[in-house]
Amino acid sequence: MQPSRAGLTMRILATASLIAALGVAPVIPAPPLGVTDVLARVAHGDVGIDSYTVPVRIDVRLHKLFTFHFHLDGTEYFKRPDRVALDLHSMPKQYRELFAELGTPLTWSSQYDLHLVGSTAQPATYRLEGTPKHPGQVERLVVDVDGDTPAALHARWFCQGGATIDMHITEQEGPNGYDLPQREEADIDAGGYHVHATFDYGSYAVNENVANEVFTAH
Repeated sequence: MQPSRAGLTMRILATASLIAALGVAPVIPAPPLGVTDVLARVAHGDVGIDSYTVPVRIDVRLHKLFTFHFHLDGTEYFKRPDRVALDLHSMPKQYRELFAELGTPLTWSSQYDLHLVGSTAQPATYRLEGTPKHPGQVERLVVDVDGDTPAALHARWFCQGGATIDMHITEQEGPNGYDLPQREEADIDAGGYHVHATFDYGSYAVNENVANEVFTAH
């Protein structure tokens, strides 16, 4: 026997009343995120940044047959849309160029053609993969974004000749309200050498004048 229309209506109203009484709202699944949404999560606290200058101290352990431990002090510069430079007087030109190619979370969308290639629900993570818009030493970038804590990033670069760079980036909100890298842990494998480098960033000078000359490799 088919239920009457009035009977169905009464059942629907009774169910709705029960849900309201229990304080339970129907679950509506969130729309899937795209690459633009994930990048917005990464840079959500940095939209007002046009440039910055920051001192950086690098702790380096280089190993092949023996391990060498040393420190480097320098200055990192950024200027929109995609200019980044690390000023270390002892750094050869090719490594300055490579550092500029790697970029930062602020420059990735301008430097790479990125695509969302995977995601997980618990915990929420998103994987972006991209190739450089301009040819250079880097062949591919893979970024894992923590959906619950966008300040935690894991980036891997695959370079010509089989070299790889694996970096964990920790950002922190500063007194000016911007989320910028405070520490980076990098493992570099190239030419039979393994390098572990820790980048510790000092106080950022944000939106002050940065000369274009600092981005010219020497």
